[in-house]
Amino acid sequence: MSAIVIFTGNNRELLGESLDLMAHRGEEKTIYETVDGYQMASVAGRAFSASKLRHSSSEGIAVIDGFLLSPSGSGWSEETVQLYRELGKRFLERLEGSFSLAVNDGKETIVARDPIGLKPLYYGLIGRETIFASELKAIAPYCDEVALFPPGHYFTREEGFKEYSTCREIIDSGEIATDKEKAIEDVRETLEDSIRKRLEVLNCEPSIFLSGGLDSSCIAASLKPFVGSFKTFTVGKSDGEDPGCARVVADHLGTEHLEYFYDLDEMLEVLPDVIYHLESFDPLLVRSSIPNFILSKLASENGCEFVFMGEGADELFAGYDYMKKIGAGEEIEAELLHITENGHRSGFQRDDRMALAHGIEYDVPFMDQEMLKLAFSIPIEWKLHGKDKTEKWILRKAFEDQLPHEIVWRKKKKFSIGAGSYDLMERYAQETVSQEQFERDREKAGIRTKEESLYFNIFKEVYHCEGAIETVYRN
Repeated sequence: MSAIVIFTGNNRELLGESLDLMAHRGEEKTIYETVDGYQMASVAGRAFSASKLRHSSSEGIAVIDGFLLSPSGSGWSEETVQLYRELGKRFLERLEGSFSLAVNDGKETIVARDPIGLKPLYYGLIGRETIFASELKAIAPYCDEVALFPPGHYFTREEGFKEYSTCREIIDSGEIATDKEKAIEDVRETLEDSIRKRLEVLNCEPSIFLSGGLDSSCIAASLKPFVGSFKTFTVGKSDGEDPGCARVVADHLGTEHLEYFYDLDEMLEVLPDVIYHLESFDPLLVRSSIPNFILSKLASENGCEFVFMGEGADELFAGYDYMKKIGAGEEIEAELLHITENGHRSGFQRDDRMALAHGIEYDVPFMDQEMLKLAFSIPIEWKLHGKDKTEKWILRKAFEDQLPHEIVWRKKKKFSIGAGSYDLMERYAQETVSQEQFERDREKAGIRTKEESLYFNIFKEVYHCEGAIETVYRN
């Protein structure tokens, strides 16, 4: 795990305090000063060696929060410095994987974020100076105003923010699929290759958060040939569907499976921590983050350092039921692109904050660039298939020989529904949030439900600076 802080001014004590607020992401603190007046800092943890994530030499300095797929034997940070020196700002086009980073080539400092926004980055103003950090909590106490660092952009003192790549550009570089059987085979092989590439640069044993749904089960089936035995983790309410389905997959693949059951009291107990780490009050996101937080805690307590997650498959392969009602294929394609582009404020944000809250690094193989290009090249009728518009049909077909039938053809359910926690918080909010409080929050911040009001009032206790509310994705 890792985190970065970059400051355009000079305040070493401030950077140290900011890093302390992200101690859950790593423990080894380092602060560098550059020749152009920036300060660059990072913390690194146990999943990756510090040399991968930070580098300082006479040639330049780099700090990285990310998971890069580097073909080089050197550290990610050292290679990034070399690429910046050789290619200038075009070096960003050569990086594959998830990242937020800052690099100085001995002359100029550049701060950048990957095109999908898989790794987080925020910025804020302190007087005339700008501070950047991996999490909002690391800058909120010091800034009058904060904002999201947009994915696919870089920042330099001379140019300010400038876009260098977009999700759309990655997608448009793929060729349209015309052969259904080949596309089915390509989906399976591309996911397997995505995992293979990640294993080549991983220096610890991977685990999987296994919900028992299609997406995480496909990840588990794809990992199995490469590593044999591995750990899988599942949580849920005792009457939720996920634990039983996950057990079926774990038994089928022969994983070392661990599960944990929680109740409403435990959900309420962890809720303030969930919102603090999540940095959001969006009801749908908070609902799914509560079991994810408990899941990450379970994994951390059982020695997990790195985990693969199934996030992204619904965005790529039309996994949400509401899409069946949208209309024509072009409209569905536009919606898939929209939710993929906003993943950095929803599902990918949950993945990052909940895992890193417990010191676990992670990756999402479905969001490999080759998978992105392939998925968006596939016709909608192969994703929502037949008269019943079976969601993610082509992904199901790709893995129907590798997973139990009842898993492959299980209907999609949101994580919080399958885990059994979907409506518990909504009912609790209805019983505990007064109508007067709800009306005040609706007038002040556009709060739409009592459940959102419950989460909002926890959020604003910590994140009350200007712009903080605007960083929250609101469905």
